[in-house]
Amino acid sequence: MLKINKSDLQVIVEHCLAGYPNEACGMLGGRNGSVEKVYPMRNAKPGPDYYEMDPEEQFRVMKNIRDSGLEMIGLFHSHPTGQAYPSSVDVEQAYWPGTQLPNYPDAIYVILSLMDRSKPVARGFSIEEGKVAEVTVTVL
Repeated sequence: MLKINKSDLQVIVEHCLAGYPNEACGMLGGRNGSVEKVYPMRNAKPGPDYYEMDPEEQFRVMKNIRDSGLEMIGLFHSHPTGQAYPSSVDVEQAYWPGTQLPNYPDAIYVILSLMDRSKPVARGFSIEEGKVAEVTVTVL
């Protein structure tokens, strides 16, 4: 389960809408399955069906999360014209290239569908051993 405040979810929605028609992305810092800080990030390779976090920005965010006493508990990105469900590219990118070693083993992947931009849909997933399982996202 992932718990997120309505205001933090709104930060995600606004960041993703600002990135439209390309995918937008970021990280989630928190503890015990509760988001405490949203880190909107730049899509280093913007496209309508692809995102890649800038490695230097990713390093700085991870350091900030650690220095704040938090853990990186999740990642988020948008699907501008698709469902809030991991694509085959999302599943592939969850692993180090050419391996089945997860990039972020315990991370929840939050996907925000912008198919109807007036009513974005956010869903959470775990991706383990190439298998996708939905994780409940509770908005507080």
